[in-house]
Amino acid sequence: MKTRQSIEKQMFTISEEEKSNLLSLVEDINRIVQKKTVNEDTVRKLTNILTVLDTFKDKFMWRLLRAAKQNHMLD
Repeated sequence: MKTRQSIEKQMFTISEEEKSNLLSLVEDINRIVQKKTVNEDTVRKLTNILTVLDTFKDKFMWRLLRAAKQNHMLD
């Protein structure tokens, strides 16, 4: 059986996959900044970045809501 601390740690920790995805977004943004031009590919890339970030926001919000429902302490 899992302890309360291990459940909280698992719930509030960013997974390696999530970390990898976020770092990939950072690389994409850096490439856009270095490129210094706007074209169709740039707009498409920015749209994809926004979609992924919105998905992360929703995922993390649901984690917080589930934690609140389980009466875990929230910071």
